[in-house]
Amino acid sequence: MIEINDQHKIFRQTVRDFVEKEIRPHVEEWEEKGFTPRHIWKKCGELGLLGIPYKEAYGGMNADYTFLMIFTEEMAQCGSLGVALGLAVQTDMATPSLHEHGSEELKKEILVPAIAGDFIGSIAITEPDCGSDAAGLKTSAQKNGKDYILNGTKMFITNGTQADFFTVLARTKNEPGHKCFTLFAVPAKISGISIGRKLKKVSHLSSDTAEVIFNNVKVPEKYRIGDENMGFVYQMEQFQFERLAASIQMLGVMKRCYKLTKDYVSSRKIFGKNISEFQITRHKLAQMAAEITCVEALAEHCIEFANLKKDFTREVSMLKLLGAQTQQRVTEECVQLHGGYGLMAEYEVARYFRDSKLAGIGGGSNEVMKEIIAKREDI
Repeated sequence: MIEINDQHKIFRQTVRDFVEKEIRPHVEEWEEKGFTPRHIWKKCGELGLLGIPYKEAYGGMNADYTFLMIFTEEMAQCGSLGVALGLAVQTDMATPSLHEHGSEELKKEILVPAIAGDFIGSIAITEPDCGSDAAGLKTSAQKNGKDYILNGTKMFITNGTQADFFTVLARTKNEPGHKCFTLFAVPAKISGISIGRKLKKVSHLSSDTAEVIFNNVKVPEKYRIGDENMGFVYQMEQFQFERLAASIQMLGVMKRCYKLTKDYVSSRKIFGKNISEFQITRHKLAQMAAEITCVEALAEHCIEFANLKKDFTREVSMLKLLGAQTQQRVTEECVQLHGGYGLMAEYEVARYFRDSKLAGIGGGSNEVMKEIIAKREDI
């Protein structure tokens, strides 16, 4: 079990207060508009929430991953997973490789304003014909003197319509194997980048998602993250933390839905008594509590690995798989216990149920998680 000290508790209350004041009152509006406004990134930056594990020299907190777990879990309970997702892309997907492998010049130009909330970041990996199989991507970056010429289309890009920079994985060698890809932090203002479509989704409605097209984009060498042809390796490192953040979001969702449902069944009467008085209701809640506690224990185990800077690919793959499966079961049971109200869009449990499907698809599908686990277990 990870240790939660007084600093962690104070931090949790800070994030909780921010959510209650700045986010929860507006989620209905943002769900309707289809995006989260830029000022939320800036306010998060002012509170130091966008660079929790990063070095203070770049504006980060230099804090352990327990703080990041608290931030992610509390943000997931804001009533709109789209808001939480957009921020998680910034903190756990678009910037980790930049912080770990970027040059000092690149960190000053892009990472520092990202941590401050002045820049919105986006990660551009998925393509129209390539999702969980990152090694199959076709976007290319051909070396041309001190520049790279970037061509390709990226799909399902979160924060795509608002991004100030894209962390892009592109093929720099047309050969088999993993050491053929390079990561770039590409400013959105560079000529040749265009937003093809703003995509309409059935979930995460307060998060903007787009198709992003790179057409002969001249990317100066200074925007390369780390060494050439090492991008796939860097991306696999980053996936551990992306999957951890996704799993912590799932945990936050389950805790929120469980609380809302307990409150609801304790006040809703049927056949002359509260729903909570029926044995079947108590057993459903007991099952939920047991499953949530198991997922939380595995999540804390992964946080310990992260704090110790140990590889936890096996454990986090198990966590994401079980978290996604459990979240779907829990949110479905919560909707069931809410009855007709559970199908109303203004009820949080309905939104969480709707949004839960992404957990088993994004950041590596359930099937990919099983394959990773099977390899690690030598099955």
